[in-house]
Amino acid sequence: MPEPPALLNPKALLRDVLNLDLKRLAALLCLLLIVGVLFFALHLIWPVVSLLIQTALPFIVGLIFAYIFDPFVTFAQRKLRISRVGGLVVLYGGFLVAAGAFAAMVLPLLIEQIGNAWIGLSGFVAERLDKIPQLSFLIDKVRAWLEQNGLTVNELASQAAKSEGVQAAARTAASSGARVFTGIIDGVVGFLSTAVGMVSFLIFALLVNVYLLLEFSKLRHVLEVMLPGEHQSRSFDILAKIDVAVGGFIRGTLISACIVGMLTGVGLYFLGLKQYALLIGIVAGFANLIPYLGPAMGGGPAILYILFSGQYGTLKEQLFYVLGVLGLTAVIQVIDGFVLQPRIVGQSAQLHPVAVLFALALGSSFGLLGMIVAVPSACIVRVLLKEFYWDAREAAWHKRTGLERLGDVSPRPQKGTGKKKR
Repeated sequence: MPEPPALLNPKALLRDVLNLDLKRLAALLCLLLIVGVLFFALHLIWPVVSLLIQTALPFIVGLIFAYIFDPFVTFAQRKLRISRVGGLVVLYGGFLVAAGAFAAMVLPLLIEQIGNAWIGLSGFVAERLDKIPQLSFLIDKVRAWLEQNGLTVNELASQAAKSEGVQAAARTAASSGARVFTGIIDGVVGFLSTAVGMVSFLIFALLVNVYLLLEFSKLRHVLEVMLPGEHQSRSFDILAKIDVAVGGFIRGTLISACIVGMLTGVGLYFLGLKQYALLIGIVAGFANLIPYLGPAMGGGPAILYILFSGQYGTLKEQLFYVLGVLGLTAVIQVIDGFVLQPRIVGQSAQLHPVAVLFALALGSSFGLLGMIVAVPSACIVRVLLKEFYWDAREAAWHKRTGLERLGDVSPRPQKGTGKKKR
């Protein structure tokens, strides 16, 4: 007698469900086991990985700057009809000229403003410390009470110096002073070694950058040798898309940071904050390497200066200039968010502002460096996700629904099929 269908046979249905759940559970356990083994292996080899990262860091920095500057060298080659070495000389010659102009015209003013900021901050702290109630009156009262009771400070000091506790404390203080002095020496030596290491790192990264720029055009031939022939076409297509996205983002971000810094400095200058306009503008420009952060980093120090510097005496005057800085910050934020980021930065990266904010929130877990590399990493993820998943799913969706884009609510009529209006 044949067995009834699973829908009519509770035992068979239960058996199928259990088999299905057991298979899924086994697959899930295998996946968790693989992930656990990978994390354990990474934990074991992390010292080696950390050493490799530290060793490769100058090469990574040199490669990043070679990637950024390669279009400029290629442009100089084509326009001036010179060799690769000539293009490199033009690039670094331009840097030297710009650095010389900066050192001659901007650096003295910047150093002066940094000095003024330090003096102002020190004066502000000293002024607040002076407002702490003085202890001299209390000290005089204690001395008078001691003299009335036949005691003097000198007698108390001599008696205390003879006690074993004070002598032990003196010995402890002497040993502590020696330790402090040794700590100061160690700190100075550590600072000098760090400075020497930083200079050595920069020199090494510069040499790597020069050699990579000279050979950067040969990178495609190296990849052709490494990649299998059947995957070369698609691999180079994906790399070209990543180059457009990441390269456009990096260069666009640098341009946007320069514009935000100049707008902040010029705006604060005309608002009357001439004493620190250049310094705050440079801070805002560097902060704008993280999207949308520059204008806020420019407005914050300016408002603190207005409120606590003492240059603006009345509350009405402080309120007027604070509102002026807030208005300037809002205008620059609008220009950055709706003009610079979409047209200069996001035109090549093609990242939605929400995706940028999500990437920054995720990168903030890894500190400042994480926020800087978050958006370029998101550009790479977007290209790979679109290439290997989204395009195929979108093509299937187009074929199934007939819609041309996600915003459509109904299929668009083909040409010649629509009815003419009378």
